Amino acid sequence: MKTSISSLTTSFVIAALAVLSACGGGGGGSSAPAGPAVSKGVITAKGSVFVNGIRFSTTGATIRVDDNPGTENDLKVGMVIKVRGVSDDATNTGTATLIEARDALEGTISSVDAAGNTITVMGQVVKIEDNVTRLNDDDTVKVFAGANFVVGDRVEVDGFPDDNGGLRATRVAKKTTGEFEVKGYINSQGANSFTLSLTPGGAATLTVNFANGALPAGAVNGSLVAVKSSAAPVAGAITASLIKLEERLGAAGEKVEAEGVVTSGTVADFMINGQRVITNASTVFVGGVAADFAVGGKLEAEGPLDADGTIIATKISFRSNIRLQATATALNATSLTLLGKSVAINQLTRVDNGPIVNGDYLEVRAGLDRDGNLLASRIIKKSASTQAFLQGPVTAVDAGAGSLTILGTALTTNGQTEFRISTNSSEAAVGAAAFFAAITPNVTVVKVRWDNFTALTNAIKQAEIELGK
Repeated sequence: MKTSISSLTTSFVIAALAVLSACGGGGGGSSAPAGPAVSKGVITAKGSVFVNGIRFSTTGATIRVDDNPGTENDLKVGMVIKVRGVSDDATNTGTATLIEARDALEGTISSVDAAGNTITVMGQVVKIEDNVTRLNDDDTVKVFAGANFVVGDRVEVDGFPDDNGGLRATRVAKKTTGEFEVKGYINSQGANSFTLSLTPGGAATLTVNFANGALPAGAVNGSLVAVKSSAAPVAGAITASLIKLEERLGAAGEKVEAEGVVTSGTVADFMINGQRVITNASTVFVGGVAADFAVGGKLEAEGPLDADGTIIATKISFRSNIRLQATATALNATSLTLLGKSVAINQLTRVDNGPIVNGDYLEVRAGLDRDGNLLASRIIKKSASTQAFLQGPVTAVDAGAGSLTILGTALTTNGQTEFRISTNSSEAAVGAAAFFAAITPNVTVVKVRWDNFTALTNAIKQAEIELGK
């Protein structure tokens, strides 16, 4: 059970959700000019469609769902879609000309793990997060148990492959009829079969048998394909009725935005959702700095494609830009408290240097779930310290009083507070007036520090805006 943070106001929850999903805003991140773009990510809201922080108008757009003609009503929150059109980072708006929705897999559930919040479909382990994964397109069903999944249910799944060989579900919906379909990368290709994996070169999830002539031209080891079958897997294998090569995200030179879980690599060169991304000295990091990068983290990469289809990132946006660092209290299997804030823990929360116990000094990176609860994506056990840190979107600021509000708490500064604006390569001390002038409420992310922390009412020792460039 998740514990709501009563101190968070409704306005903060809405604003923070916008910041966490936005690709165009936040603490000094640069905005690309309006122009043609391809955006691939999760639908976070309807009324037009919101993807990667951009509200795309669907008026006049061609909509296709699993390669069939569709309408806006066929698009559901939680679906992973690709939008082609024009977008403007400065206003976070765009106009779609083509919207394509393709699920990650479709078939019957072969096993259910209630303790681990997983189901297995078409050989793939589907990981479901309470209060995060969209279940059965129902606003009231928010937890795994409420979905009542049983072996034999036919389901459609959207999501992203993770670094542990599973599929991180963004949407799971029961269906009465449908196809048997799965996507993945060709491995161990033979004359009439190959194995399928969620990531290039990853562990096999399924063996695909096919008749002569069924394999499309150009399909080789490492190719991303969609496979359809007339029947569910038997003994870990299916016979394909159709094998289709999946197209590239866009054309060389085209601006693209792609969301996903980092499955491998380093901050300089990594993979998300099967897409290679390269960063360089010009890349802007939003909601954190380059050092916050971690395999298994969720982020969005934006930039042009090179001739090989690699994103040359102009911007990396972290999905969990809330950070707390202090001594933990009230720790149990499902939550802990830091700086007076309750933070939920689930089966996908990463714990480094664990196990952790009450009284440990921890760094927690978190985001917000559907109910506005803080949900830990990563917990790092550190050496004991009297310092404390808090980072998050600023929702209110009073330059005259020298105060700012983060996570629903008004924080104060005084004449001894150090104000800084920093990047990956430099830090600059600034005056209070310049610091507060640089804050845009509900957009700018600020990190504050106390050296000898006793209470949130203590004046801040240091306040920093990390531009991340």
